[in-house]
Amino acid sequence: MSRDLNVSSTSEWPPNDARDEYLARWEIAVLTSMFLVTLVGNTLILLALYVRRRYQRRKFTRMYLFILHLSVADLLTGLLDILPQLAWDITFRFQGGPVVCKLIKYGQPFGLYLSSYILTVTAMDRYHAICHPFSYCSTSRRSKMMVYGSWVLAAVLCVPQIFIFSYTEISPGVWECWATFYQEYGERAYITWYSVTQFLLPFIVLVYTYSRICMSIWTSSKISGVADLKRSNKPSFCQRFRDPVISKAMINTVKQMIIVVTLYIVTNIPFIGCELWATWDSKATSSPFFTGAAFTILSLLNSLTSCVNPWIYFAFNKELRAALTNFFCRKKDYSLTYDIDTRQNASDATSSTSSFISRISRLASSKIFG
Repeated sequence: MSRDLNVSSTSEWPPNDARDEYLARWEIAVLTSMFLVTLVGNTLILLALYVRRRYQRRKFTRMYLFILHLSVADLLTGLLDILPQLAWDITFRFQGGPVVCKLIKYGQPFGLYLSSYILTVTAMDRYHAICHPFSYCSTSRRSKMMVYGSWVLAAVLCVPQIFIFSYTEISPGVWECWATFYQEYGERAYITWYSVTQFLLPFIVLVYTYSRICMSIWTSSKISGVADLKRSNKPSFCQRFRDPVISKAMINTVKQMIIVVTLYIVTNIPFIGCELWATWDSKATSSPFFTGAAFTILSLLNSLTSCVNPWIYFAFNKELRAALTNFFCRKKDYSLTYDIDTRQNASDATSSTSSFISRISRLASSKIFG
C-alpha cells in the first residue's frame, strides 16, 4: 500500500530489501511532477494575492481570505506530504530515525485535511452569501472562525498518526517508518475513518451547498421576473437588461459547481478507492492489480487535489490573472488595469454574489413598500 498512509501491519506484508527500480523511477517522476505543479501553482496564487494587495491597494475580501488559506494548505501538502514521500522513494528505506518518522507522518495528512476543509468552508460561505444574503452581511467574523476552525480540526485529526507509526525493524537490519495495528479491525477502522473525514464529509457538504446555490439563483431569477411582470405588462428597462446578467451568473455558478465537485471526486477517488479496496477486500493482496504498477502509482495520487486547486482559481478569477500579468510585464498602472478587469469580471463569483444580494434587496423593498 502507499507509504503516504502505509497502514499495513508487518504481519500482513512481509517486506524484502529489494524493489523494482523501473517502477521506482516512475514513482519518483510522478511525485516530482506533482510537487512542481503544486509548488508553482500555489506560489503563483500567493504572489498574485500579494500583488493585488500591495500594488492595487484593494480590500482583502472574504473570498480572497479563503483563496489565501487554501493556497497555503496546498503548499503545505506539497512540502509536508509530497516532498518527504519523494525523498523516501529516492532513498528506498526511511532514513530519518524515530522522531522524524513521527513528525513526517503527522505532517503528511495535515495539508490534505486542511485543503478539504478550506474548500468546504468556502462553499459554506458562498451558500450563506447567496442563499441567506441578509445574515451574510454581518458574518465576517464567522467566516474567519470557520477558517481557523479548519486549521484546528486538521491538526487534531492528524494526531492518530503519531501513535500508529513508529520507526520499526521490519526485518533483520532493515528499519522503516511503519504502521502497526494490534487489533484485527484496526486497519479497516482507520482507513475508513480517514476516507470519511478527509473525503466523504467534505464531498457531501460541497454537493449540498452548491446545489442549493444553483437552486437559489434559479428561484431568484424567476421571482424577479414575476415581480416585474406584475408591475407592468410592458417589460421595463431594468427587466430587459436583468435577465442576461442573471443567466450569465447562473451559468458561471453552475460551471464552478460542476468543475469543483467533479475535480474533487476525480482527484480523490484514485487514492481513497485503492486504499478502501485493499483494506476491505480479503483477496486484494493476491490480486495482480495489487502487486502491479498501476496500484502503486494510483496510491501516490492522494495529493492530486492540491495540484489542481490553484489552476481552478486562476481559470475563474480574472483579477488574479491580471495581477500576475501586470507584475511580470512590469506594468505600473495597476489600479487602472484593476478597474478595467473588475468591470469585465462578471463571471467572478464575488461579483455574482453582490449582484444577487442587490437584486434580492430590491425585491424585498418592493414587497415591503409597495
